Amino acid sequence: MAQNYYDILGVSKNASDKDIKSAYRRMARKLHPDVNPDDSRAQNQFKKVNEAYEVVGDPARRKDYDHFGDNWKHADQIRNVNAGRHSSGGIGFNLGDLFGAGGGTGSSNFGNMFSGAATHMRSPVRHEGTLEVSLDEVYAGVTRRISIDSAGSGSRNLEVRVPRGVLDGRKIRLRPDNDTEIILTVNVRSDDRFSRKGANLLIDIAVNLLDALLGCEVEVPTITGRVVLQIPMGTQNGRSFKIKGKGLPMGDSKQFGDLYATVNVRLPESLSDEERQLYMQLRDIRSNASGDRFAQASEGSADEVGDKS
Repeated sequence: MAQNYYDILGVSKNASDKDIKSAYRRMARKLHPDVNPDDSRAQNQFKKVNEAYEVVGDPARRKDYDHFGDNWKHADQIRNVNAGRHSSGGIGFNLGDLFGAGGGTGSSNFGNMFSGAATHMRSPVRHEGTLEVSLDEVYAGVTRRISIDSAGSGSRNLEVRVPRGVLDGRKIRLRPDNDTEIILTVNVRSDDRFSRKGANLLIDIAVNLLDALLGCEVEVPTITGRVVLQIPMGTQNGRSFKIKGKGLPMGDSKQFGDLYATVNVRLPESLSDEERQLYMQLRDIRSNASGDRFAQASEGSADEVGDKS
């Protein structure tokens, strides 16, 4: 048996739209996969919360859900059946067959509510396509205009709202009328600056050898502009720095993921004679310092062995 959407969100059936939205945001923040990366139960509950909000968070769908319950997806067909019962004057129709319940005593109680007459039911024409968005559009959200060909009415233009923080591969469903269904799969284009992991962004930043050794400041690009990052002295190649809140929106909430900047230490490809001499001097200094420490350690070890003998 399907779980009640209001129960999933922890609100009553009479909750206001504002209360439902607040409950969704609270649960989404708590259950988001970025917050619970290794908790499969939390991730599964997060999907249920999103499914529930897509229905009761939309006034039209909520009205159908309140009236038809688990069969809310068939609301248009049911209304057509009911309209036909009042207008066609007595053609028998078993709605249990529509929902796969069969006939006889095993039929759905919901189907038995409509024991009158109906007109012929027609499945909606489905249009499927891909909607490409950039990472900047994922950050801000975007509204796109699409065009579809409708039988008998020519081309139609529709607006599609792509929500902030949308994940690659998410499907957006539209029902502009009773006879048309549109399924759009979101394709988030790759970005030259960042790679993405959920709501987090990752970027490599080039730092030359001396800056990594001595420390420096570097400018790091983000979706909204550049920030200054302090690179401490002696930073190793591959070290990552977290820049909090500079990732992507976490769904329909005010929270954001983080940006992880990974240091890529660049060695000089060529050296001038002067630079080569200076690097050789530096190597000698480091070698002598290391040699002195090694000699001291070796002397200590020899004395220790001699004492034991």
